[in-house]
Amino acid sequence: DNGYRNTAYALAELIDNSIQAQSSCVRLVCYEKSKNTGSRIVKEIDEIAILDDGVGMSEDVLYTSLEFGGSKNREDLKGMGKFGMGLPNSSVSQCLLTEVWSWVDDGDIYYTYLDVDKIKSGEVEDIPFPIKKDLPIHLKLAYQGELPKSGTVISWSKLDRLKWKTSRSIKQHTEHLIGRIYRRQLSSDSSYSDGNQQLRIAFQTYLYDEKSKSYHIEVSDSFRPNDPMYLFSDTLLPQPLPGMESVAPFKKHNERVIPVILEDGITSDVIIRTSVLKEEVRDAMRTVTSGFIGSTVWGQHMKRNIGLSVMRANRELDLIENFYIFDNRLKDRWIGVEIEFEPILDEYFGVTNNKQSATAIKYIPLTTLAENVIDVDGKTDVEIETEYKTYLEEDNSPESQIILINQYIKDEMDGVMQDVLKDYPLKGFKTENKPKTKSEDGTPTDLVNKIATDKEKKADEDNFVDVLDPDIESLTGHLKEEGLPDEEIEKIVKEVINNDLSVKFEFKDLGWSNFFEVSTFEGLT
Repeated sequence: DNGYRNTAYALAELIDNSIQAQSSCVRLVCYEKSKNTGSRIVKEIDEIAILDDGVGMSEDVLYTSLEFGGSKNREDLKGMGKFGMGLPNSSVSQCLLTEVWSWVDDGDIYYTYLDVDKIKSGEVEDIPFPIKKDLPIHLKLAYQGELPKSGTVISWSKLDRLKWKTSRSIKQHTEHLIGRIYRRQLSSDSSYSDGNQQLRIAFQTYLYDEKSKSYHIEVSDSFRPNDPMYLFSDTLLPQPLPGMESVAPFKKHNERVIPVILEDGITSDVIIRTSVLKEEVRDAMRTVTSGFIGSTVWGQHMKRNIGLSVMRANRELDLIENFYIFDNRLKDRWIGVEIEFEPILDEYFGVTNNKQSATAIKYIPLTTLAENVIDVDGKTDVEIETEYKTYLEEDNSPESQIILINQYIKDEMDGVMQDVLKDYPLKGFKTENKPKTKSEDGTPTDLVNKIATDKEKKADEDNFVDVLDPDIESLTGHLKEEGLPDEEIEKIVKEVINNDLSVKFEFKDLGWSNFFEVSTFEGLT
């Protein structure tokens, strides 16, 4: 366990390397085999590969690439990679066998591997020096044509720690995240992509055919950008709203540049950006609902992207969902906020070596922090904050600068939310039709009562479950497709049968910040 939240984050480490190697196309490929469970045949991932058309690696560079801390990416001070941990760290978090092929300028293909089983048994003690070895046929097939002039292929097999067991679940769980992490590279909208060369990240699945003893393609798709700032016109969204085809849903609100001075005198800029829902998009969302626009398909999509997006080296490290919530009911759904910094500030912001978070970015009220530094007796919160801010600005230590930056993020969020709420609630989020004071049967229909009634109805609809008797055979097959181990499936099925269950509670890692989720399948909730 190297701290990766899930398989998607581990795969992102390999995609980072491909981008830094100047790839124009990165392929995420799942190879599945059919497995007979006794009651049904299910498909299960046997191997995952990342293929690129980047500059490739010489045999010497390839030799060090699987060593912890051995990457050449450390020499690129502004690149995504830096720690030299990504390839081996992410790989051993998911599998026992990692194989790497790489070639440069139409030259020979070199190969090496990291085999955890062989290391544990003592059969090998070091990464084997690369040898010339051609790509296996099924990996060549995934390039869908001739091999690029240069490139690298990484294969994961003996997948002992894979979170999702089918290609369908891999796609389902990675699409939103991969699209968000690499939104700038994936977008064709140059207005906000900082001049990045557009990248294609393809998703392909192959199924092994026992008769022909070969793999055949089943799915070939491409990831789309998923921008939580909603400033790209090609961002991933459900079906378009009337008149809103190829429109960026949000507009820029503000951009604040903060120079950070490090102890060695080096200065690097931190940028805080905010965006806000466009009025015309808000009005288009109103046309498809009689309730809150948050109930629309666009509103639900935006709900999944709430939070502070932390950007480093043009890719997202994290989306901090609970950094600072201006309004506990709206959950800041109609704004976008991101902070961006260069890798030179990694230590300053506490960037973890798996590039999943910046631990120093967290909001703590100034009134809480000020108590240990200034006299707060008899002063209002505003007076305390003002005095403490002055102290921090004069101190100018790295610790003081970090506290101020977290406060500046909060200030920017306050500013953009004021823009959203200036005509709340009737104009901003509900339909503009003025409500009647009485309905035909004399029931009160004032705004407050109507909102309460609508919310109760919506809650009833969302929580309604049609309870059926569980279909044990189908339930078993479904649990296998979800990737549960056989012994756990057997335990669940026995519990369902013996106790005649139609509802069951499970404790598990959801992989995101939700406290709970409800799912219904094959008659079991």
